[in-house]
Amino acid sequence: MKLKVFLICTGMGRVMRGYESFAEQAFQALSKEPSLDIILFKGGGKAKAKEIPLWNLPRHTRTACRIAKYTKTSAYLIEQISFFFSLIPHIQTDKPDVIYFSDNDIGNLLAHWRRLTKQSYKLLFRNGGPVRPKAHIFNNCDLIQQIAPQHLQNCLKAGISAQKQTLVTSGAEIAAELQILLPSEKEALRNKLGLPEKTPLILSVGYISKSHKRMDYLIREVASLPEPRPYLLLLGHQDGNSPEIIELGNSLLGAENFQVRTVASHEVANYYKIADAFVLASVSEGLGRVFLEAMSYGLPCMVHDYGVTRYIFENKGYFGDFTHKGSLADLISQILSENEDKSKFYQRHHFIYERFSWDKLLPSYVKMIRMLTN
Repeated sequence: MKLKVFLICTGMGRVMRGYESFAEQAFQALSKEPSLDIILFKGGGKAKAKEIPLWNLPRHTRTACRIAKYTKTSAYLIEQISFFFSLIPHIQTDKPDVIYFSDNDIGNLLAHWRRLTKQSYKLLFRNGGPVRPKAHIFNNCDLIQQIAPQHLQNCLKAGISAQKQTLVTSGAEIAAELQILLPSEKEALRNKLGLPEKTPLILSVGYISKSHKRMDYLIREVASLPEPRPYLLLLGHQDGNSPEIIELGNSLLGAENFQVRTVASHEVANYYKIADAFVLASVSEGLGRVFLEAMSYGLPCMVHDYGVTRYIFENKGYFGDFTHKGSLADLISQILSENEDKSKFYQRHHFIYERFSWDKLLPSYVKMIRMLTN
């Protein structure tokens, strides 16, 4: 008998983050499993087969921000609540067996609705943030998907039962074989994208701000390098916090050596193909899907040294202490001076494909979902 699964992501269709790219890829992968009837509910975009956009008040709109101000909450929570009310009719009509989600606020709302209406759907929470172990969602959901061993251990230490958790890491869309562009193809694609054809290109993908992703640290580290410096390209979601980063980059690096872009998720692949190295300056991540994406193209990746990055990269990354000035700059200089052979690109691709590709992980996801109904 097919299990009916609701996969929900309120930001999908408007925001480009790890949550949204995971939901999109998880839907595509799980839709191939004949034992599951999966429906994706998203906050924006077009309606497609088994993909349903729901009305909500997006977190970045003036209305959501005003309501949040008056209610002393957050615009993010307003988005979650409004999305939840749009989801209720589908729950009442379609009666899902499992609801799979990554945002803890909507998970708590779904748990309250289940108690109020005495329904039987199960709640599967992907702890991708990660959320602190004492959060209400851990009591309200039926199963917690931990995506890295560190998060599992933290919850066990906090007293959350091992029976309520499972370690299933994030799947990523990774081709079975790596295709590396020829130098002439790489230059042609850079030219098409309006980027310098021969200058070394450092790529970072993430929210354009100085908070979590620490784009300001990245800019200052590149600016500390002697000229000629590599070209720095930042890709990611922009909001009211982003102009500060753009101004800093233009000031320290110059518009001819720096750029910020926001592109559709399916367009990001072209940028991985033409980059020479990848960096994410954050000092903590739930997992960091962009790490998997960059490695899937064989790129040398510069990362802060902590438990999650050691779990992902083992000995395949370039590790530094990004709380210290000069640490990242040293790594960039090291990578650009190595001029490593392409065999390492293939090695990194194979390493990440075997551990994180949907091809390898799909059976674990199906087993996890079915655990809820056994």
